Amino acid sequence: MLGLMLAEAEWNGDTRMISLLTCPECGLITFAGGGRRQDAVYCSGRCRSRAWRRRAASRAQRS
Repeated sequence: MLGLMLAEAEWNGDTRMISLLTCPECGLITFAGGGRRQDAVYCSGRCRSRAWRRRAASRAQRS
């Protein structure tokens, strides 16, 4: 079901829906809700932590 939604969003060029359906860190198909928080961005705590470490390293390099 989610795969079909993602394919339709890619076909239509709906970047907002694509960003809602994919994890920004690993690119896996994910969807908020269904046992997850409605405002979930990442597919797992692992990806959330990885993104935070990347942002922290980027800030450290700028300083």
